Amino acid sequence: MQSLSFKYGRQREFSCEIDPRRIVACHAGPAPIADLAGKVHSALNTPLDFPSLVQVCIPGDKVVVALDRHTPGSSELIAGIWEMLDQRGVIPADLQVLQPPALGGMTLADPRSLLPEGIRSELKWTVHDATDPRKQAYLAATARGERIYLARDLVDADVVISAGMIAYDSLLGYRGTNSVFYPGLSNAEAIARTRGEGHSELGPDDDRPLRQSIDEIAWLLGTQFSVQVLPAAGGGAAGVIAGAYDRVFRKGRKMLADAWRVELADRAEMVVAAVEADCAGHGWDQVGAALATARNLVEKGGKIVLLSELDAEPEIGIEIIRKSESARAALAPIRKQAPVDLQSATQFAMAADWARVYLVSRLPPGIVEELFMVPVENDRELAKVLGEKEPCVILESAQHTYGTVRRA
Repeated sequence: MQSLSFKYGRQREFSCEIDPRRIVACHAGPAPIADLAGKVHSALNTPLDFPSLVQVCIPGDKVVVALDRHTPGSSELIAGIWEMLDQRGVIPADLQVLQPPALGGMTLADPRSLLPEGIRSELKWTVHDATDPRKQAYLAATARGERIYLARDLVDADVVISAGMIAYDSLLGYRGTNSVFYPGLSNAEAIARTRGEGHSELGPDDDRPLRQSIDEIAWLLGTQFSVQVLPAAGGGAAGVIAGAYDRVFRKGRKMLADAWRVELADRAEMVVAAVEADCAGHGWDQVGAALATARNLVEKGGKIVLLSELDAEPEIGIEIIRKSESARAALAPIRKQAPVDLQSATQFAMAADWARVYLVSRLPPGIVEELFMVPVENDRELAKVLGEKEPCVILESAQHTYGTVRRA
């Protein structure tokens, strides 16, 4: 027997023994970097296809770092960027960190926390308000004639640096680099217009119209330099890349595939997915992303065993599932209403329609059952489910993975 330990939620861990002959694949992502500050410094000093950040601007330039929400190691990124700009003679008052608003009721942590107090008090940190027209400015029209509005601070800046995390995204294919700008740093209309359920039929490398529009908007903005991190298992950053944004994006996608892509020859009878809390929290979005990957890998009618400590309040899309006659019946009204949790609600409904889902969570069992899933209420029940004889795939930090099957 093989001993396994599943970390999930904020600090939970479940250990068991499984016959190794049952394990088709076992995926664990990369560990966090021990010296993240050192890696940031190295990446900024030797960027890809671009001069050192010291040469990007001159004293007197107004510099904006567009920092994506919930970026691992954001404090180290901002401290490293400031160190380079300080060498160039940029003063703290001329540097601003601008972020899209948090999602799902989360609170954004101050990314200036590693800066000296005197610098921190002068360097501006702003969370964009997409509902305030005074905070927005017209940028340009796209090739399709769409008028683009972005945060006024972005449009008025002399130098714009994007910072964030390269990650799989069911709507965009990949998140990272330019995706920080739009729609999160635009207006409420753009955010509502671009809300989507994701494209389960597409792979991350397939063409995505929204991603293409985002890259066009970045070109119109004139941004060139980007700093990105790779997510690590259990939170934190596993890698840092800096340089010309297109080159960073290409290398980031390769690093992501090496670290977080799971490919099987055939669908599995059982997928066990553990979801750890990360800097984006531990809510419907994280569990939904893990369910989407598990659905990609499990056979029709197979089993998904998902370990979490999910205890968030249901939003509109999840409530639609609870009130529906079946998981499949919930999909049409979810798509029609396009609620704020459109993506995660769709992922929950599609997983429950495709497979038998056993959910470890802190939700009341009644709610889990209304989501057409089986509540797993204790370790004894979990051990029983995992003790079956089916071949299985094991995914750790499953919210970061992308799963594909060669013979789907």
